[in-house]
Amino acid sequence: MNEDIIIVAIVFGSILGMIAIPMLINLAKKWIDRNNSSIPEEQFNRLARAFMEHKKDTQRRIQNLEAIIADDDSVEGSPNKETSNQIEAPKESIEFDDAENVSEESESNGNKNNLRNMLRE
Repeated sequence: MNEDIIIVAIVFGSILGMIAIPMLINLAKKWIDRNNSSIPEEQFNRLARAFMEHKKDTQRRIQNLEAIIADDDSVEGSPNKETSNQIEAPKESIEFDDAENVSEESESNGNKNNLRNMLRE
């Protein structure tokens, strides 16, 4: 009985050792590399400044767009002299009916129906 306990303890200890030792080694490596970052501090500061400039520029653009939209809304609500003085060009559209176009359309409609029939079969 005493021998069985010793064998189980050896097997359990070896399995625990195979798991614990690599974890401890990995933890030691991380502790050693904690101060070594992949980005140097100077480059990080440049990136941070560039990001802040981009953020300020984006906020300024958004404020300009909001001001333009607010101005457009006020212009639509009350007509100004400038908008009433503008003359719109007359909208003219000319349509041509060709016999060729009509026959092509009828043929294409026939082809579409044939295709639908083929798909149904």
